[in-house]
Amino acid sequence: MNMRITMALAAALMVLTAMPARADEDCDTAVDNVDDAVQVASKLLEAEMTEVTKMKPANDSERAEMKGKFCSATGEFLGISRAYRSVVADCTRGAKRRNSLAELDASIKSLQKSISDTCN
Repeated sequence: MNMRITMALAAALMVLTAMPARADEDCDTAVDNVDDAVQVASKLLEAEMTEVTKMKPANDSERAEMKGKFCSATGEFLGISRAYRSVVADCTRGAKRRNSLAELDASIKSLQKSISDTCN
């Protein structure tokens, strides 16, 4: 599962690096493409978290494995969220930009707190 999230992030980053500066049509396409990658990553994260919550660790090794899966999946989703935020910040304007960035910032902050509380 983590490989799929990584692949979605890589695809999003390829879109970011290939994106011409500020052409509205290209920005719309970039936002749509990265949004698609985020949706895929979100579904994969949800599946990974479902798997993690079903785990009933019996010993320290299994607890460490469960923690590792959580930290890895959450960290990868945090990365794609930051990539998405970058595209939104560059390609949107006005209220849509403000609202989207506020939502993304809140989500990123929550992910960072989960990682900090669990993975450090």
